[in-house]
Amino acid sequence: MTASSSTARRLVKSRRGLAMASIAVASAFVLGACSSATESAVTESTTDAETTTEAVDDPAASVAAAQERYLPYLEEASWQGPTETVSVSGLEGKRVVYISVDDGIPVLNYWSTLLTQILDETAGVEMEIIDAKGSVDEANRGFQQAIATNADIVMLQAFYTDIFANQIAEAQAAGIKVITGNSGSMTRGLTGGQDVEVSFDYELVGRLIGQWFVIDSGGQGSALVISSDDVPASEPQWQATKSEIEELCPACTVTVEDVQIPQWAASIPTLFQATINNNPDIKYLLPIYDGQALGGLGSIRQAGVADTVSVASFNASPGIVELLNDETSGLKMDVGGDNTWWAYAAADSVFRALQGEAPIENYNIGIRVFDQSNKDIISSTADEKAWYGYTGYIEEFQALWTE
Repeated sequence: MTASSSTARRLVKSRRGLAMASIAVASAFVLGACSSATESAVTESTTDAETTTEAVDDPAASVAAAQERYLPYLEEASWQGPTETVSVSGLEGKRVVYISVDDGIPVLNYWSTLLTQILDETAGVEMEIIDAKGSVDEANRGFQQAIATNADIVMLQAFYTDIFANQIAEAQAAGIKVITGNSGSMTRGLTGGQDVEVSFDYELVGRLIGQWFVIDSGGQGSALVISSDDVPASEPQWQATKSEIEELCPACTVTVEDVQIPQWAASIPTLFQATINNNPDIKYLLPIYDGQALGGLGSIRQAGVADTVSVASFNASPGIVELLNDETSGLKMDVGGDNTWWAYAAADSVFRALQGEAPIENYNIGIRVFDQSNKDIISSTADEKAWYGYTGYIEEFQALWTE
């Protein structure tokens, strides 16, 4: 069966609930009761909006179709623009107020630290970091402070933009540009009223996870996708995974469970264990984030089923993605987005906004798949950038930033 309208309403309600939760989004990048579930036995052909490939008729053809899309992402990414130059002259002293959902989270701290450095060294742009520590109220105070002190730009990192609709409108009325990062809006348009969105392509991430599942299962598997719909980018990602499986694999079955962030630590291990014990046909567990998966990997190890139960996820978080090399963990695939690339794209968006230039719709930030075929790339002793291989985007961005 397909998702019911009541399930859809529950998912929307769960997302709106973020405004009342003090720590919901904050844990999304590091680490769930299950609030909704949908099950889809895939029997019909569907069409992906970005492809013309029709659903195939047998498992071998399913695998071949998935491989055609998936295999290129095992290799390092390449530059796909932008190509328009922007002047960084005359920007010295301009001020960005950057509101981080929780800068104590390593990846968010990496983004804010590197972005501060790039802005200063390239153009003398100042960046003030406000750490909301997972609190929407604290983020609101930071936003109001930015407006009161006449900041040039406000950047919101990993928040639902509709929470700040009034503040965004007030800022723009005062001539302040609003940039959002990883709010899930890139593929939906600027629905929160912001001027620019700088994001990874979460729909691409979701499709890659779906493709991997089809390939690894031989085109006839059953999977549990675990969403976290209090995170802005969650729904675009899991919907893309589900759609990709529906298109490519008529013989596959996919179930979706929504485990929200405050319950990750308590519920994910239990969910993994219950699935292992009570649903032996489900051999693939696909959590949205590898931090979300972490507790569940312990359940797989404890049950000793890593040879039959496989996990695929997103973030390639240092300290977690290395578990690809641990045969007892169950982690078999992890999609990574290049975090340094994101920081350079964010800097470019700031320069363009300050100069009144048109925003870049999609920076095509590098995505790379890590699985059992290339896991040797992952090393805890190597700089994270080395995992992704390509670093030419640094020179490409610097060439775009003219005096």
